Amino acid sequence: MVSVTRAVFGDLPLGAGTVEKFQLQSDQLRVDIISWGCTITALEVKDRQGRASDVVLGFDELEGEIASVQGTAFDLRKPVELGKHLQEFHVNGFDHNFCLKGSKEKRFCARVHHAGSGRVLEVYTTQPGVQFYTGNFLDGTLKGKSGAGYPKHSGFCLETQSWPDAVNQPHFPPVLLKPGEEYDHTTWFKFSVA
Repeated sequence: MVSVTRAVFGDLPLGAGTVEKFQLQSDQLRVDIISWGCTITALEVKDRQGRASDVVLGFDELEGEIASVQGTAFDLRKPVELGKHLQEFHVNGFDHNFCLKGSKEKRFCARVHHAGSGRVLEVYTTQPGVQFYTGNFLDGTLKGKSGAGYPKHSGFCLETQSWPDAVNQPHFPPVLLKPGEEYDHTTWFKFSVA
């Protein structure tokens, strides 16, 4: 049996509208989707034993703090060897948004250099932020090409984006797209060898 329900999830600030939550449910799964950005907030699926659990990564609440990185583990403005850096600061990895200086023009975002191969990745974007994730939950059981296992911190993501919770933080760069406005952001990935 399949069911669909619809309810009010909340109101946007400054009277910008109401966000609705839609829940789709069947014998195999349940998914919650909010109308703001068509965001999946929960996805429960059954495991081999038939137990359902939420597989969507996220947070129970968002805080909206802009903090200085000076002198912290988050200060990646100069090159660091990531593994040593995590150990030095006793950090279990990154899964954080980094706020970029405001501009809707193409600007430098990040540079990664792999010393062993000489490969370089540079990221440029028009987005106001970048989420940096370091594979904190990889444990070697996930197998890739040629059966290679992926242990903790064996990969990373640089995901350009708007700042989390920007819809509720008036001092953050705006994220609401109003009727008639155009969404226009670009991210460039430049690969080279040094």
